[in-house]
Amino acid sequence: MKKDIIILENESQYHQMMENQETFIMYFTTPDCGVCKVLYPKLLSELDEFDYSLLKIDASTFTELSGQYLVFVVPTVLIIHQQKEVLRESRFIDFNKINRLLNLLSD
Repeated sequence: MKKDIIILENESQYHQMMENQETFIMYFTTPDCGVCKVLYPKLLSELDEFDYSLLKIDASTFTELSGQYLVFVVPTVLIIHQQKEVLRESRFIDFNKINRLLNLLSD
């Protein structure tokens, strides 16, 4: 399916997602995170069957946003539904759990 992948460049993009998207995924990473680089393509392939936008956030650049969501370790995947966090996966990402929740939200 077609989905938007947005690499966060300014916080207004985040606020726009919150206002316009009922459900979207936030992926917190840092440029020097090797695990993040390995898991990102896996996350994209898991999201292929869904029509949810992905917001990729550099936690070292957007420290205020990272702090707001209490992201202290990368990679962190958050699923936001109706402006609330409904799932958090950090470091050891359980893709089955993400897939199950997105299937539930799709129905």
